[in-house]
Amino acid sequence: MIEMATNERESFCVICQSRDLNKSAEEYCPQCEEVLCGDCRHHHKISKSTKSHQTIPIENYNKVPSFIKKISHNCKEHDCFLEFYCKSHESLCCKLCLISGHKECKETIFVENFLTPSLEHQSVALNNIENVLTDLEINISSTLKDRHRNLTELREQKQMIAEKIKEKRQEINTRLDNLEEALLEKVSAIEKEYCQSIEDVIVALEDEKKKVKEIQKEIESVKMFASNLQIFIGSKSFQQRVSTNETNVQLLNDNGCFNNLTMKCTFNDKLDGLIKEIQTFGEIEIDNREKHVAFIWKGNK
Repeated sequence: MIEMATNERESFCVICQSRDLNKSAEEYCPQCEEVLCGDCRHHHKISKSTKSHQTIPIENYNKVPSFIKKISHNCKEHDCFLEFYCKSHESLCCKLCLISGHKECKETIFVENFLTPSLEHQSVALNNIENVLTDLEINISSTLKDRHRNLTELREQKQMIAEKIKEKRQEINTRLDNLEEALLEKVSAIEKEYCQSIEDVIVALEDEKKKVKEIQKEIESVKMFASNLQIFIGSKSFQQRVSTNETNVQLLNDNGCFNNLTMKCTFNDKLDGLIKEIQTFGEIEIDNREKHVAFIWKGNK
């Protein structure tokens, strides 16, 4: 990729500066790679060599991503317009480059044949990327919803288990107080650990969703203000970034981060045995052997 030499934030008209004048830039010409004031832009528009050039308001051009701005329209070696793309070398080339360095290359294409021009400078490549981003955003949103659901589910299950533990606690002797407390601490620790792991996944998904939104915003500005050539070359960078988004989300999935986590509690078999063995807290016995009163029978005496 060929980079521009001009500063993307340059605020003064290049032509005026060559005449030792400082006039604020109002327009940017991608073909000339120069910022122009209002007067120079007028001359630029009526000049035979540049009247076909499409200039962009400087405030709009500043919205274009920096890597798009760095895509030049002109060959640094021959100072000719970059009209061709060599698939073998994955590089742009002008007509002189084509003759001097790409004679043997079989896959050289005329760039304009693969661009889809429109008033908004849209391209098929960007439309495809936007479709992928839309699907990715839907998938992330759906997964985020599921992760939030799992958080609620785990917390509800924790509450249910806590209640079951208390119910079981009521069935056994008070000597098991310490065991009950230990089990409650364990389920809380497990719930905290795995809820934290889900929350970490949510943070990662939110970050990927934010990146998707950023790319969508950049694509919108590119569609409106970047040139066809810049769109053509910049699409590859967008594709790489989107591919990274997809890879990151797929990696989370492959690592089991979207697996549904479920807690359940199993009690010690000895507890059930103890409950079965202790049928009552005690037995009621009647002892009728002891007498606290003695009758006296006068007749017998």
